[in-house]
Amino acid sequence: MFEKEIKILDIDKNSLIKKLEEIWAVKDYEEVIHDIYYDYPEWKIDEWKRSFRIRKKGNCYMYTIKKKEKSETIKICQEKEIEISNIDWFQKTLEKYGLVKAREKQKMRLSYYIDDTHFDIDDYEWIPTLLEIEAHSDEEIEKWIKELWLENHTRKTFWSRWLFEYYKVPYKNL
Repeated sequence: MFEKEIKILDIDKNSLIKKLEEIWAVKDYEEVIHDIYYDYPEWKIDEWKRSFRIRKKGNCYMYTIKKKEKSETIKICQEKEIEISNIDWFQKTLEKYGLVKAREKQKMRLSYYIDDTHFDIDDYEWIPTLLEIEAHSDEEIEKWIKELWLENHTRKTFWSRWLFEYYKVPYKNL
């Protein structure tokens, strides 16, 4: 599956929630997301424009493989996600193939959607609240940026590690 998204920085969370509810966005969930990224000891996966991640959301674990694409205006990647039924076994399997825990992060996410467009409001420690808009096209994302009156906000296409760098917050390397 292709994922297209943009990060909108420094948003007013209460105002955004009000706007989303006014346009009939459906609240999907609100919970802590804990991500652990895996890589080879030589840090090869980033060079290959890939990421391997285990995400804990509620009581569910998901394994995600992403292949990053280049774009100046939007973040694009191919993504494959599978649910993990036995987390200990799965982590041991990754380690047997030479992967190690490289870094981790945690955030509080409040998620809404309208049709196939997702609006994820993320709160990290030491980073101002941000919004990720994920849709099938650049045009759809632009439509929602205008609809939510976010045209004057800073937009970023980078991944979470560079988000931490942008705000000069240490990323937890393992």
